Amino acid sequence: MRIASSSLSRSAVHASRALHPLLLVTILALGVAAGARVIFQAPAEERLSSAQASYEAARKTQARLEAARKSEEELVKIWGTLPARKEFAMLSLAISELAKHDRVSVPAMSYSFQKMEDGLAIKATMRFRAAGEYAAIRRFIHRLETTGPYLFVESLDAARSPSARAAGQGAAGQEVVFNVSVVTFLRPNVPDTKGKA
Repeated sequence: MRIASSSLSRSAVHASRALHPLLLVTILALGVAAGARVIFQAPAEERLSSAQASYEAARKTQARLEAARKSEEELVKIWGTLPARKEFAMLSLAISELAKHDRVSVPAMSYSFQKMEDGLAIKATMRFRAAGEYAAIRRFIHRLETTGPYLFVESLDAARSPSARAAGQGAAGQEVVFNVSVVTFLRPNVPDTKGKA
């Protein structure tokens, strides 16, 4: 029995000696893998997180630029719909014609112009007194507000007409007087350069 156990021991010792290089290779491979992880994976993760942050920043910048481009396109459209400064006389004439159509008396208008802070647009204010029956003036004011996209009633006050008070007219035919202030924005006149070299 001793012979068998000693021969087993020798073969086990021999086998264990043969496994020593394999064990060393395994330990060395695990060390290399851990070192490679530290050397390569950690910087790669940092580069990945840096690339993701750069991508997010670029995506946000692109979204802002796209929003700015859309805003600029909308502003160009709005700018194109504003009446030019030289068309202002026609606008005031159109308001007078609208008043006549609604049987409202507008004896006179006063105008004022004010450049805006940025210097691009001109704020034009028209002030006038409108007299007539209440229903006619109400129709006139409604049409005035819905006539153009950039025509705004800035202020409005009403009073009973002095002639109606003196005549003692009833409520049905009563004439009222409105003081109206209408505002619009105008594009400045641009010199014509088509024929000039």
